[in-house]
Amino acid sequence: MMKDSMLVPLELHGAAGAMVPAVEEIARLGVKRVELLYVEATDAGLLARDQKMLNDWKNRMEACGVTDVNVEVAKGIPWLEILERAEAAPPSLIVMGSHGKSLISRMLLGSQTENVLHQAQVPLLILRISIMKEGDPTTCTLNTRIFQRILYLTDLSAEAQRCIPFIEWMAGAKPNQLVIMHVQDTRRLWTTSQDQILEFNQKDAKRLADLKARFESLAIPQVVTELVTGNAIDEILAVEDSFQPTIIVMGAKGRTSSVSSLLGGVTETVVHRAGAHVMVVR
Repeated sequence: MMKDSMLVPLELHGAAGAMVPAVEEIARLGVKRVELLYVEATDAGLLARDQKMLNDWKNRMEACGVTDVNVEVAKGIPWLEILERAEAAPPSLIVMGSHGKSLISRMLLGSQTENVLHQAQVPLLILRISIMKEGDPTTCTLNTRIFQRILYLTDLSAEAQRCIPFIEWMAGAKPNQLVIMHVQDTRRLWTTSQDQILEFNQKDAKRLADLKARFESLAIPQVVTELVTGNAIDEILAVEDSFQPTIIVMGAKGRTSSVSSLLGGVTETVVHRAGAHVMVVR
């Protein structure tokens, strides 16, 4: 399955250099169109070095086989400009960076990603960028093989099923491992008997086995299922700690999320606490 287009908002200083190899990896999966967007907060205009960086990004995307690369420089509030473009011409996904809590105040991409995460209506891939030395933007690092080990979190809801085509698409990057994880969340099961939980587990084990067979047909070398009962957040973070995925794929809301909620509680927590890259699918 091919994802036709991606919108890549750029920060030209610090994180941009770290993101390039990861965005190239995504582009090589057969993306036809890339929108590179840089938003200026002032009217100062681009410096020559900034224009050169944008041109370099364009050239590198074209070298990855992207036939349609558009570079746009806009003025305004970055997250609003991103959402406006995603609404006007919805891309297959938005790709952004996240610095994490150690980010110094003058670098704002973390907050921009947060706003897009809560309000975008298209899938968002968050590249986890580490600040190795606070205050020095040249020390940003990023795992360049983002699809090497995939953790797919599913509550077997319709929302979670929307992730399946993206994982099939990621298989083109030849990942080594895929873990499909489902948690019977004890916070929902406090009135449920042990016999009922056993029955749920039997049904869900069959559904996970079907998913495993589907993904094994894509020639992923190792596909593993995890069916556990417990606190969903604790169990997910424990598996992430032991499996060390390079990317986590999950739906924006699960079967128990309120319609009025912008993000499900589990999704929100995983995005903020996991160390891996995260794709949130809507």
